[in-house]
Amino acid sequence: MYARVVVDTEAASFLDSFTYEVPEHLIEGIGTGSCVIVPFGTAQAVGYVVAIEESSPVEKTKSILGVVDSPILLHPDLIRLSEWLSSRYICGLSRCANSVLPGVLQCRVRASVDVIDPRAAPDSPIVKAAEYAGGSIPLDTLRAGVPDLARKLRKLEASGAVARKFELLPPEGKRRTAAAVTLDIPKEEVASEIERLRSERATKQVEVLERVAEHGTIPVAEVAAQKAVSALVSKRILRRVQVPVRRYPTFTPAQSTAHVRLTAEQDSALEAAVEAIERRRHSVVLMHGVTASGKTEVYLRAIERARDRGLRSLVLLPEISLTTQILNIFRSRFGDRVAVLHSMLSAGERFDEWTRAQSGEVDVVLGARSAVFAPLTGLGVVIVDEEHEPTFKQDSDPRYHGRDVAIQRAEAGGALALLGSATPSVESYFQAKSGNYTLVSLRERVESRPMPVVTVADLRAEYRRGRATIFTEGLAEAIALRLAKKQQVILFQNRRAYATFLLCRECGYTAGCPNCAVSLKLHAAEKLLRCHHCEFEQPAPTNCPNCEGRKIGKFGIGTERIEEETITKFPGARVIRMDRDTTTRKGSHRYILDAFRKREADILVGTQMIAKGLDFPGVTLVGVISADTSLNLPDFRAGERTFQLLSQVAGRAGRGADPGEVVIQTFNPEHYAVTAAAAHDYEGFYEHEIALRHEMGYPPFSSLINVVACSSDEADARRRLNELAAKLRERSTGGEAPVELYGPVPAPIARLRGEYRWHVLIRCRDRDRLLRLVRDALDELPAVRRAVTVDVDPTSIM
Repeated sequence: MYARVVVDTEAASFLDSFTYEVPEHLIEGIGTGSCVIVPFGTAQAVGYVVAIEESSPVEKTKSILGVVDSPILLHPDLIRLSEWLSSRYICGLSRCANSVLPGVLQCRVRASVDVIDPRAAPDSPIVKAAEYAGGSIPLDTLRAGVPDLARKLRKLEASGAVARKFELLPPEGKRRTAAAVTLDIPKEEVASEIERLRSERATKQVEVLERVAEHGTIPVAEVAAQKAVSALVSKRILRRVQVPVRRYPTFTPAQSTAHVRLTAEQDSALEAAVEAIERRRHSVVLMHGVTASGKTEVYLRAIERARDRGLRSLVLLPEISLTTQILNIFRSRFGDRVAVLHSMLSAGERFDEWTRAQSGEVDVVLGARSAVFAPLTGLGVVIVDEEHEPTFKQDSDPRYHGRDVAIQRAEAGGALALLGSATPSVESYFQAKSGNYTLVSLRERVESRPMPVVTVADLRAEYRRGRATIFTEGLAEAIALRLAKKQQVILFQNRRAYATFLLCRECGYTAGCPNCAVSLKLHAAEKLLRCHHCEFEQPAPTNCPNCEGRKIGKFGIGTERIEEETITKFPGARVIRMDRDTTTRKGSHRYILDAFRKREADILVGTQMIAKGLDFPGVTLVGVISADTSLNLPDFRAGERTFQLLSQVAGRAGRGADPGEVVIQTFNPEHYAVTAAAAHDYEGFYEHEIALRHEMGYPPFSSLINVVACSSDEADARRRLNELAAKLRERSTGGEAPVELYGPVPAPIARLRGEYRWHVLIRCRDRDRLLRLVRDALDELPAVRRAVTVDVDPTSIM
């Protein structure tokens, strides 16, 4: 018997599976999805069985070394999903299969180099390093500083100087247990033992025994009378055991809305969803609902209908910051039958939540992008909230889009895929307009609340009047008015830090990152310049490092500066900030949002984290400090991104009893994305944008693949892409759907983390032809294949 095993090497993303012989003594314990340890070259590795076969495609096969007692298995549904990911995103099956499982729940093999006979190679740096480390050094440590390590190790092993040792490490996330006691006698003997103990006047022992008899097993920590427990154990009436203890992600109960009567539009949307759930045939419903129109309530009731039929639900959210609010709502409705999965959970919490989903203890799993791989069977509905969000796109292999994977999971399980957004992606809305998705609309807010009034402030006019400040006159007056009324304000700027760059006005020097082709951002509170790509940092200078001049100007506005200037201009206001810099600690998202929800702050300053999905009834004003941040990016989606951000952040205003107002500050007040957002006119924006896409041949009228080569040698990156481009042009002749290549050229961010970046953009109307062409070309160029990243359906080409 043979097994096909996926082994994640993390180095080459195009590897598929490897065939191993199953030793006779392991046959009974190995099946599809099993976690095994296998020999891999000169090393050992952990892998997962994706198929059991009677024969091997190769003449010589190595044997599986053992079965690993892993807390997670690669379920058959996830194997099929991994195969789809591999095909759709041109990524090796091994990498895909290992990506669907949380890294903190996977076992690992740690390799080390042990010194055996240092006299055999006394001058070897490897031997010296291992001796300095106490006779053994991790292989990963050597990889970081020893070139051509594999060849040198083979030579040292042959001489007897060193030997490699492999150790199986348990997963970081594991089951937590606690000491408990349970009965050590038959239950029918409990009554007589209680009588005997009463006769001995052992009152505390009687109380403990009665409690254990009632509950079966109780944690020792919950028993005050520890001496009584010890006495009962010594009499062999009770015995000590270890019981699992679950770690609970924190949540605050929300007020239930189960009793609320739906609007006519909500009823219609729910009817479309329920019809699909009851038919048990896959379909996609796009729910286009304005902000505060009650999309979440439609989700909840669709899930209830699925539960009534014994089906389970998966809910994807675009931001971890949203999971706290949504978890509160879902737990209040469905109790403990809800699990949450995202990267800010501790390893132990992820273990508990994953295993609950895997064992069928929950009906609903919600979480951020990677929750799309939750081990759920019997799916009835898969929901993608804010389906337009680019955060659903993974930025490492496999570079999947969470929305598209969610639709695939729903299709594979015959389930409903319910996509929701106030600003649907152009691609999704096009699918709905074309009849491929069912479109339902929620055009009005619940309780007939009005949409916020939007004012566009022309920054050009402000500058002509000499008001070169963060707050236009209109926005400053609106903030002061809200503070006087004890109402809340959100100030949005999609750029963190204090300033975008420092510029010497005497010599023109700009502080740039030595590793990336970008400027260093000023973090004033820490007095640091930091790169937001590679995290390089250095002290912020007071004098110009180039000419020693003192005219160092701070240019560009980030959330840190907005926070500072807001506190200065409105000294009585309580201001908090939410961006990546303030949310690095576990629980920080929840702490900031809870504080604002409880009215412990008057003004919330933030980036896109605060632009979507959040519901604060006290917010009556939203100020967009600059609408131009995303508008001028070299990306065909810049207009769409700007419209979505402006519409979403505007939707945070007026969700309570008081009407809302929005002030958008911009240097481009006539841009169609700005005017459409100000008018709450998605249809108008879509018609303008889809006409541009059709004229230029961009998605949804074509498919794109962006291939990027990175190297410390710029000529090497360019050469590899030139090879690929030549192969693609050679193979792309003929066919009804032409294939277009743009490049190779330097990427918009031409250098990143010390490596030069070149890219080639490939476009074709026929997706299948495009995927096949790129895959076949890379198969013929294995050296290029190992040196490039392939991004299918890129959401950014930066």
